[in-house]
Amino acid sequence: MEDCLLSELKKLKESSKEAVENTDSFNSFKQYMHITRKVEKELSTLINKVKESDENHLILVCGSVGDGKSHLLSYLKSKIDYLSDYFYIHNDATESNAPNKTSMDTLSEVLSDYTDEELRRKNPNKSILLAINLGTLNNFLKSKYADKYSCLHNYVSDKNILKPKIEGNSFERDSYFQFVNLSDYQLFSLTSNGPISHFMEGSLDKLTNESIQNPFYQSYINNCKSGCTAAKTCPIKYNYELLMQDKVKQTIIKYIAELILKYKTIISSRAFFNFLYNIIVDSDIDQIADKDNLEKYLEKISSGQYLSALLPNLFFSFGKHSDRFKNISLIDPVTKRSETLDTLTITFFNTTDIYKIFSQYIEKRVINNEPFVLAINNISKEEREIALNTLIRFYTFTPKESTNSLEINDLIYNKYLSNLFYWNNGNIKNLKQLYTEVIDSIYEWNGKSETGTRMININPGRNQLKYTISQSVNIKQFVKNLDKSNQEILDKFLPYMILKFIISGNENAVLSIRIDFPLYQLLMRINEGYRPNKQDKNNYVNFVYLINNILEYSNQKEVLTITEKSGNNSKSFTILFDEDFGYEFKEK
Repeated sequence: MEDCLLSELKKLKESSKEAVENTDSFNSFKQYMHITRKVEKELSTLINKVKESDENHLILVCGSVGDGKSHLLSYLKSKIDYLSDYFYIHNDATESNAPNKTSMDTLSEVLSDYTDEELRRKNPNKSILLAINLGTLNNFLKSKYADKYSCLHNYVSDKNILKPKIEGNSFERDSYFQFVNLSDYQLFSLTSNGPISHFMEGSLDKLTNESIQNPFYQSYINNCKSGCTAAKTCPIKYNYELLMQDKVKQTIIKYIAELILKYKTIISSRAFFNFLYNIIVDSDIDQIADKDNLEKYLEKISSGQYLSALLPNLFFSFGKHSDRFKNISLIDPVTKRSETLDTLTITFFNTTDIYKIFSQYIEKRVINNEPFVLAINNISKEEREIALNTLIRFYTFTPKESTNSLEINDLIYNKYLSNLFYWNNGNIKNLKQLYTEVIDSIYEWNGKSETGTRMININPGRNQLKYTISQSVNIKQFVKNLDKSNQEILDKFLPYMILKFIISGNENAVLSIRIDFPLYQLLMRINEGYRPNKQDKNNYVNFVYLINNILEYSNQKEVLTITEKSGNNSKSFTILFDEDFGYEFKEK
């Protein structure tokens, strides 16, 4: 289907030949799709520093599968004339040079100038640019060649390259090793107002820019807008036009960031382009081989099939077709519950004018489209649920500004975003509520104390209802470890927070807990009255350890309270410690 936008869009697929990188080839399509990222500037700076240096160096270009290491080296090779003269470029550390060699054998040969023995003897013969996955680097440093590369091992360890920690990577003249780590960068950046993404926004603009340099837009003009008999009813054309809207682009960025932060989804640049293809092109249409069959398919498509093939529905249903994106269904707005949504659902299933409800909630320019209107007006009773899902999902992308909210925002997630930004930025002033809420949840984890605040219930060994034992503990935040950066945009950040605490009477013991979004969400629910069950405690065993350590490090002179419950009555007893007279047990 050369005369169709679909053929151009197929270049975005992971299975397309354009997805395969080769340092010796960087065609015009890849040149167009390239987006300059900060890591490119970092690497370019290192390359220039190495060129100016009197010694040769090994530059590790580290990252995960599909995150753009090979693309980056290919692009720089096409742009920097001297690169091949000054550097040996090894673009895939997972391949071997010969059938009888492993990738580790090949890697050791490539790095032979950087063994401990060679570095002691002389300056390496050549500088090397090595694109390497973190897993491969870890395996190499544990392989049979490890003893030869202790200097490299020490460098990787000192720079925390294999650990989830953000490290600076400026040029070090006294070291033979340099690095950039693409894994330090998420697909998005953090701000006090939420996530933004130069890469994702740039990628979306590359698809939709109204420019003669844009092959997608030119195909859209030459085919979809000129003479295609299927254009009027084609969901691909509709989705492409929807993607042109800035509001739609920002919503995509927002939800991708949410998917990454909530469920630790790893989305490489290659996977993101593939995702864009799949939210424009329905899987059924993707299987159609030629334009004639596409036209026949669109002639027979039902209202439900047409609605299902539209971008907001493809976006939230893609998890059915991709294990990587399986959790996207968990942030689907149709799974939310609110009084407003319940009222809308009842109205929707009892009205005779569905389009009127759409016009109350969705921007007119989005739904004022003949195929869309026909699909809504001709929807069958069996497909009405598809129509309702379409309404709710479209509302998240293109809501009518004058419409009252459907109350589908995740307020806990929004708070987490703010706290994550302030913690990574070392903004202590704005973290007071976070530490207060987490400390409150520590006190509430084992149930609310019968005798008041600042006490943690202790499990006496087996479940029983008659006695509650509570330990008095004074927990305080420890924030001296936070480095203040005052950056308005965080390009490098950890997707979780590490909070530290001290206990009154034992201030030398600093206890810490890593809080990602699932744990944060649970702690906020506990503060609202939820009691963690056995499964929660199994899932967050590190938080259980934190509480046990708090009790262990707490001052043994603190008050221990035992509450005995008998029907509606209860008695409380305290165990106190006096330095002169020892322990005292008495009824309160």
